[in-house]
Amino acid sequence: MASGQHYESEEVFVNSFCSLLNSGGSPWGNLRYAREFNYIRGKTDLVALRNNTEVLAFEFKLVKWRVALVQAYRNTCFSHYSYMVLPEKVAFRALSHDVDLNLRAVGVCSIQDGKIKVLHRACRTDPIQPRLSSRAIETAGGGSLHESPEP
Repeated sequence: MASGQHYESEEVFVNSFCSLLNSGGSPWGNLRYAREFNYIRGKTDLVALRNNTEVLAFEFKLVKWRVALVQAYRNTCFSHYSYMVLPEKVAFRALSHDVDLNLRAVGVCSIQDGKIKVLHRACRTDPIQPRLSSRAIETAGGGSLHESPEP
């Protein structure tokens, strides 16, 4: 990784994010998570479970933030919060379209200075597909618990 913002691949980017979650660097508190949640409309890069009831979905892209926005919006069918995770420069381009982000209830995250930063908070949504949400809860709940240190 060069200068903290160039990732060799999306997989490396996801691994960096997961490493930060594993080290207690979650802005969402204690999470359980699983990678690659598959469902009929697609595959979500990462699903997480907070408080055993709230599903967070994360879509990672290195460049194509508009594709991530569509995918993250699609994830609101089963998640309570949906985020795009983008390298810092790409994230700031996406932030200039806050009307689109707000309309779709999608948040934006990045990794900055070795920490996960929420640059635009996702709005809470009620999943329109509760059965799929339950499946996401089972999937993420089966993952290991990654606890953030108490503030």
